[in-house]
Amino acid sequence: MARTPWSVRGARALLAAALLVLSHQVLGDNQLPFDLDGPSEGPPQSDGPELRFSSSYYNVSIPENPVGKVYVTPTEKMGVFKVPGFDVKYKIVDGDKDKFFKAEEREVGDFCFLLLRARTGTRDVLNRERKDKYTLRVKALARRSSREPLTFDYSDISSQSELQAEVQVQVTVLDTNDLNPLFYPTDYEQTVLEDTPLHKSILRVHADDADTGLNGEIYYSFLESTQQFAIHPVTGIVTLTRPLRYNKKATHNLTVLARDRSTLLFRPGKSNPSTARLKIHVRQVNLHNPEIMVHSLPEVFEQSTNARTFAIVKVKDRDEGVHGEIESLEIVDGDPDGHFRVRETEVKNEYRIELIGLLDRERSPKGYNLTLKASDKGVPQKHIYKAVPVHISDINDNSPIFSKEIYEVDVSESAPINYQIIRLKVDDIDQGKNAKVVLQIVGGNEGGEFSINPKTGVLYTAKLLDTEKKSSYALTVSAIDSGRSGVRKQSSAKVKINIQDMNDNDPLFESNDIVYEMNENEPAGSSVTKVQARDKDLGENSYISYSIVNLDPVPFEIDHFSGVVRTTQVLDYESMRRDYSLRIRASDWGQPFRRQTEMQLRITVKDINDNRPQFEKVACKGRVSRSLPIGSEIITFSAIDFDAGNIISYRIVAGNEDNCFAMDQTSGTLVVTCDLSDLRTDERIVNVTATDGLNFADVTFVRMQLINSKRTHQFVSDADAAFDCMDTGVARRLTEVLASAEKNNGEEQSEIFAMMPSRYGDNVHSPEFLNFPPEIRINESIALNTVIAVLQARDRDLGYNGKMIFGISNGDSDSAFNLNLETGELRVVGYLDREQESEYYLNVTVYDLGKPQKSASRVLPITILDINDNAPKFSKNVASFKVSENAKNGTRIMTMNATDIDEGENARVVYSLETDTKDFVIHPVSGAITVAGKLDRERQSMYELKIRASDSSKTRPLSSFALVRVVVDDVNDNAPKFSIDQYAIKVREDIPTETVIAAINAVDPDLGKGGVVTYSFVHGPDTSSSFSIDNATGTLRLTQPLDFEQRQLHSLVIRASDWGTPSLSSEVTVEVEVVDVNENLYPPQFSDFVVSVAVAENQPPGTHVARVLATDKDAPGDDSRISYSIRGGDGVGLFAIDNQGNISTLAVLDRESKKSYWLTVFAQDHGVVPLHSRIEVYVEVLNVNDNTPLTLQPVYYPSIAENSPAGQEVLTLEARDDDLEDRPQPLLFRITAGNAGSFFTIDNGTIRTTERKLDRENQAEHILEVRTRFPIDCRNIFSF
Repeated sequence: MARTPWSVRGARALLAAALLVLSHQVLGDNQLPFDLDGPSEGPPQSDGPELRFSSSYYNVSIPENPVGKVYVTPTEKMGVFKVPGFDVKYKIVDGDKDKFFKAEEREVGDFCFLLLRARTGTRDVLNRERKDKYTLRVKALARRSSREPLTFDYSDISSQSELQAEVQVQVTVLDTNDLNPLFYPTDYEQTVLEDTPLHKSILRVHADDADTGLNGEIYYSFLESTQQFAIHPVTGIVTLTRPLRYNKKATHNLTVLARDRSTLLFRPGKSNPSTARLKIHVRQVNLHNPEIMVHSLPEVFEQSTNARTFAIVKVKDRDEGVHGEIESLEIVDGDPDGHFRVRETEVKNEYRIELIGLLDRERSPKGYNLTLKASDKGVPQKHIYKAVPVHISDINDNSPIFSKEIYEVDVSESAPINYQIIRLKVDDIDQGKNAKVVLQIVGGNEGGEFSINPKTGVLYTAKLLDTEKKSSYALTVSAIDSGRSGVRKQSSAKVKINIQDMNDNDPLFESNDIVYEMNENEPAGSSVTKVQARDKDLGENSYISYSIVNLDPVPFEIDHFSGVVRTTQVLDYESMRRDYSLRIRASDWGQPFRRQTEMQLRITVKDINDNRPQFEKVACKGRVSRSLPIGSEIITFSAIDFDAGNIISYRIVAGNEDNCFAMDQTSGTLVVTCDLSDLRTDERIVNVTATDGLNFADVTFVRMQLINSKRTHQFVSDADAAFDCMDTGVARRLTEVLASAEKNNGEEQSEIFAMMPSRYGDNVHSPEFLNFPPEIRINESIALNTVIAVLQARDRDLGYNGKMIFGISNGDSDSAFNLNLETGELRVVGYLDREQESEYYLNVTVYDLGKPQKSASRVLPITILDINDNAPKFSKNVASFKVSENAKNGTRIMTMNATDIDEGENARVVYSLETDTKDFVIHPVSGAITVAGKLDRERQSMYELKIRASDSSKTRPLSSFALVRVVVDDVNDNAPKFSIDQYAIKVREDIPTETVIAAINAVDPDLGKGGVVTYSFVHGPDTSSSFSIDNATGTLRLTQPLDFEQRQLHSLVIRASDWGTPSLSSEVTVEVEVVDVNENLYPPQFSDFVVSVAVAENQPPGTHVARVLATDKDAPGDDSRISYSIRGGDGVGLFAIDNQGNISTLAVLDRESKKSYWLTVFAQDHGVVPLHSRIEVYVEVLNVNDNTPLTLQPVYYPSIAENSPAGQEVLTLEARDDDLEDRPQPLLFRITAGNAGSFFTIDNGTIRTTERKLDRENQAEHILEVRTRFPIDCRNIFSF
């Protein structure tokens, strides 16, 4: 149906105002129940009906072997919720291939129950032992019902005609007691030794019952009453309760019953027990162990010969007959290498222990501890073991062994005498003198350069070493033990000593003064000569570098490594020095100082003809008369040669073809040798030269103008200037060269110096100690390699003359100290023992390395301080004494004695008793042990007193211990004592009779008859006849059945008495608590699994709803007393139930809120293990007309056009009454106000216009009041 819009065109504001006024009158301020913009959306509509189970999985149970229609018992409400208009059927679709089950349905209220029952008429039945669980898949199928109620509205039901759902049901088949216990096997046979201890398990019988719970739990018991044996009712273990005697009864026959507990509880007279036969044979036993007596040698030497007798052993046995015969004596332990054997002698039961292998004390330093086993021939066989110690005495069968076969060590050649080189380690695994080793050098020490400490094995230098003489030594060191002469053992090791070179040699030239000549004019870098020096040292100490150490510069250099001397420039004989004296220094590469030597190399420069003659004047021009006679001297030429000693000769080289001129070769004078007047030329040019025999001077000329002159003699000279020559300046240069040569070759004082004998001069000063310690005091426990002092010294010389080394000259006979050669660190290198050596006086020497060597010595006292490194030592570590248990306090037993080899407080001994006892004390100073308390042999028959002897060190006292065994003699003074003060026993009420429920035990520590105990009941008002006690063993048995309901606690008093005179006794209480057994067989039962009841709504709390009643088939009592409770359903908290099953309300119910409730009611008995059943209660709430009809909206806002025709629909009102929800009926509507003009009419809620015309201009809105009411009762009115 179409709905009218919720807006009013043209009058919305006015209508709203009017509605506000109305809302103030009806609803209150600001509480408009609508939205001016329109209504809100309602809840989403369902897509259709759904069929669903109340749970996705169900657990149910059913007893096996059902007879008739037996339904399963579910753990919860099982089924589907009803869908209106549909009928539900159930079907098992899977899990029931044997067709044991059938599904049924039953509708109650809004729920359709699923019922499962056992089918009838089948050839097979449910058997739990065969299959105890079934998983069924059940389908619920709902089809549309052909029976439709007249008031049902199908508007919300889909078109589906069939609905379905599935669920899984787990069916558990419950056990019933349909089987009897079965023994397998049914016959048991066991042999038992007659000395089997009481209460020891002999055997175990076993029966099976396939039932479960009480139906399958088995109780065992004996058919016959017996005091000899007991059987555990649950485990079936048979134990011994009285001692066996073979001579009294050799075989015991018993019958064991097996019954399930359910039969004993609920059908005691109808039990059909299973039986088993038990046969127990008693075997006679061997009572006494053999006894071993050994007569052995005190010791045996290792490497003893084979078959040597070590001990004689006698064995005896106090048994008679075969039990007393000895079967064997054997070594069973302590001889892993098989060095010993046992052989019988000619005497019966006498044996000999012989050596069959060579003994080696070193492999077994503690000897052997043979375990002898003697066995008799008795049954059962008895054995005795005895330890026989074998002490092996050492023979010298092992040689000393060096830690290495070859030692290699480096020693500086600067090491002083008595320098500690190496400590050789030698071990000898023998004992005593056989292990005491003496070392000596037996080879390689022909020069006596080394010595060895025979005790410590430390190798020392005995002479100064020189690498240049011998750089290595190969010593053979022998180690000889101190065994008896003729059997001493020795071994040897090689010690390779490499002498490390120190720079103690200067380089030496082959010659200290060498003269060498060389020509001038050799090119720069020309090799002059090679000098060579040698150094006797090794390594870098022998590497040499050369240098020229002249104070003034010289034109020479020397290669630093090769010693080749070369020129650095061209030498000139004429202008430079003609003799050179070079100081050549050779330096080695030694560390920390170099050593050096110098030599003189004289080099003479030889002159060579390296200069041409040079004319003093050249290019001479002059006049010569033609009339000069032949032989006339015209001009004399002079040439100078810078070379020394050269002779110059002159000659004409050109212009004298006609031989008119000649030149004196020696003087250089040019003379006329022809008639000049005959010459046709007026000028003659003559070229002349000068030579030193090798070199020629530059050619010069003389130009002569021939003139006619009357002078007969004409000589051209500088004086008459007849010739004009050009001066070359040679004479001047010659003068300069000669002056330079004279200067350069003069005696140079700086070159005159003595050869340097050493770099640092002579060794003038001796070393001297600085801050020398007057005394050193160290503990004897000081760690090895600890530096105890650093000695300091100085030497005012330089270089090696001031370089110092340290050494211990003597005073260290134990090789306990080492003084570092260079640093002066004094270290402890040997273990110190004040008790062996308390003081050392070391003669410490410091040496320099100069030549000659100088030294200084001082005595360094070293005092070894005592530490507490020795514990007191008892004169006797183990002692044994006897004392009567009635000894008085203060009785002295013995006096201990211990000594300590330390000194002072470290040696003062204090005694103390370490054993936790107040019965003895020891005097702390004298060591006397005395009785301090009352002794009781029964409390403690022997004391092992641990005595401590401690020194009085305040820092770390040391102790040793001794053991004193004190045996206490007995006095009979004790009554039997139970193992516990009170016995508390819990026993099930259904335990079979003759069952042992406890083993009462009392012990009497007295000896003899005073320690024999018997048991009995102390009769009194609480003594029960349901129990018995074995007077010899204290075994407590059940003799009458117990009943928890009649008596829950039995209090027994048991007395234990000894056989002493007079007899002493004690008593103990045994509380036997009877444990109730669940005899609750039947659970409460309701007549049906579901009930439907009704109650009207609006009833006050406490209104009675219904009564559900359950019955219990158990006997009157707690097992059948029933209590009810509501444990589930949607009505929990709204209903209550009392113990009579009456259900009542706890609150006012409202049908319009909820029409019905489900309650799960439990009925539970009060048994030990309570049982229960359940019933589902459907409670329908009956309707009462307590609701007013209501329209869906309190205010409507329709609109209509004016001039609408009559009968025009304005609005259809929708109204409901919650009381009519289940029975829909039409409501009545009437316009009660606002229609004064009769413009509107209403019929079945529809408002229409009448024939009266609407005119908006006259009236724009109409407020109508419509009243709706229930057809019968019109008292409830709602206006809008």
